[in-house]
Amino acid sequence: MSTDKFFSYKGVLAGTLTLLLSLSTIFAQAHFSGFTGVAANVGATEAGEETQFTADGFFAGQVDLFGVVMLRTGVSLRTNNLISMDLFKGVPATFRLDELSITARFPCCHVTRYISVFAGNHESIGSDLFLRRHFGILPANSRLSETWEGRTDTTIYPFSDFGASYVLKLQSSQAFGLYFYTGNKEEQFRGNVDLRFAGVFSLATVDFSAGIGFPITFDESTGASISLNRKIELHTGLSTIIGNTHTASLFLQFGLSKIVLNSEDDQSVMKLSDLYFWIEPRFKANFMNFHFTMFNLPTNAVQNMFFVSGSLGCNLAIFANNLYAGVFNFTVGTHLTISTQSISLDNFNNISNKDISFRVSPFVETPLFEGTLMSRFSIDFMEFEQMHKTIQFTLGYKTSL
Repeated sequence: MSTDKFFSYKGVLAGTLTLLLSLSTIFAQAHFSGFTGVAANVGATEAGEETQFTADGFFAGQVDLFGVVMLRTGVSLRTNNLISMDLFKGVPATFRLDELSITARFPCCHVTRYISVFAGNHESIGSDLFLRRHFGILPANSRLSETWEGRTDTTIYPFSDFGASYVLKLQSSQAFGLYFYTGNKEEQFRGNVDLRFAGVFSLATVDFSAGIGFPITFDESTGASISLNRKIELHTGLSTIIGNTHTASLFLQFGLSKIVLNSEDDQSVMKLSDLYFWIEPRFKANFMNFHFTMFNLPTNAVQNMFFVSGSLGCNLAIFANNLYAGVFNFTVGTHLTISTQSISLDNFNNISNKDISFRVSPFVETPLFEGTLMSRFSIDFMEFEQMHKTIQFTLGYKTSL
C-alpha cells in the first residue's frame, strides 16, 4: 500500500463523517447544541511595518441522536489582512477543521461505553473538553490560554489527525480511555497508542494520559509496517485542579510531548523544550480573583493566544466578576505577562533584556443577547522605542446555539 493510497482512505473517512453530520438533520428527535463566535483583530504585522486588520470565526456543534449516537464538528476561519484586500473581490482566508467525530454510546451494568472515530483534535490531553463532556464540569482551564479559534485552551500534546477511541465511564465519576491515532511528525508518518484516566473527586479533578508513538513505513510489495527498530517516542500529560474553586485552588498541568527512545543505541533523549508545565494558584475573595501562572508551552500553541507572546514566562491575572452598570453585568480585569520567545529552558542562561516581553492586557466581558461580548487590549512595555507597534486590540462575540 502506498502512502498516497493510505491518505486517500483518510479522505474517504473525512467525507463519510461529513455526510453523516449532514444526514443527521433528517432525524426528528435529534438534539442539536453548539456555539459560535466572531472576532475582529487590529495590530501590527509580525514585521511591524504596517497595521493589519483580521477577522476570526469559529463554529462547534453536536447532534445527539436518541442519546445513542453523537456527531460533533468544529471549524475555524481566519482572514488575511482586510486593509490590503478588496472586500468586493473576495478575501483569502485560512480554514481549519478542528474536530469531526462520531461517537456511539452503550450504557450497561452501571458503566457506559463510548466508541468514537474522529478526525482533527479529539479531547486532547490538556484540554478540559473530556472532563466537560463526560462529567459535566464547568470550564476549568486558565483564562490566560483563551483563544478565538474554537479551541479555548492549549494542549499538552494532541490526540489528532485520524483515529479511534474507546472510553469506559464508571458511575463513580471515573473514566478510562484507549486511543489509537495517526500523525505526521518531522515528515514521518507515525502511529500512536495512548491510555487515559480521568476522575472528579471531592477536592480534586484529574485527567492523565500516557502513550507511545512509532513510525509506520509503506512498501509497495509488503504494504504498511511498523518499525520498532527505529526511534519511538513516549509522551505523557497530567491536568488537575486541587482545592475549592470558590475560594482557593491550584490548577496544574505537566507533560512531556516527546521522550525519544532508540533501540539501536539504547539511548533515551529528552529535551527541556519538550517539557510542558502550567502552574496556576487561584485565589478568590468576594468578587475579586487573583491567578498567578508560571508556564512553559509549545511554540505553536502561543501563536493562537492573545495574552501571551512567548512560550516561557509568568502571568498575574486580576479580575472582578459581577460588576453592575444598570442592567449590564461586567467582568473587568487585566493580565500582566512576562514571557520570552527566543529563550527556552534549554538556553535559559543566555537570556537578556532584549529577549523579554512585558505585556499589559486589560479586558472587559459582558453578557449580551444570550452570548458574551468581549474586548481586549494589549501592549508590550519592553519595546520603548516602538511601543506603538506592539498594540493589539480584539473585539469579539460568542454565543450558544
